[in-house]
Amino acid sequence: AQLLAKAAINEGFDATHIPSYGPESRGGTSYADVHVAMGEVLSPASTNPHILLAFNGPSLNKFSSMVRSNGLILFDTSVISQTPSFNREARIYGLPISEIARDLGAVMVKNIVALGALQALTNILPKESMLAAIRAKLGGNCALLGLNEAAFEAGRQRAIEDFLS
Repeated sequence: AQLLAKAAINEGFDATHIPSYGPESRGGTSYADVHVAMGEVLSPASTNPHILLAFNGPSLNKFSSMVRSNGLILFDTSVISQTPSFNREARIYGLPISEIARDLGAVMVKNIVALGALQALTNILPKESMLAAIRAKLGGNCALLGLNEAAFEAGRQRAIEDFLS
């Protein structure tokens, strides 16, 4: 979420990132709001977001009904085995995000895999802007930079292969 906000700012947008680190972040549903706008972001919280990225079933169930009818829902099929039924007209995509990260050798990069998939599915920001945000966050000489770049590209490619080809 923070990387998405940083990439948006680098592209000249206004952006906010509000994470939830309350008790729900220890095993339940946690979330982060990211707002991106051409002008000033006037409210840091959203009651009807355009995009939901869900890494677990409880989060998908809790937040999916909030997504706008023309929005996008991306969820991790590695941990959510059944495609949920929604009575909304959102675009719904399931990818094995955790499995892709695990295949790269580190499940900790699942958020970067998801960011790559999100970029491919929405083109919300240019690929290079998102990679620049990742590089800036990790620092140019970080040993994990190559892994994170590979994770981003793996997420992009899987989304393209599964949904855009």
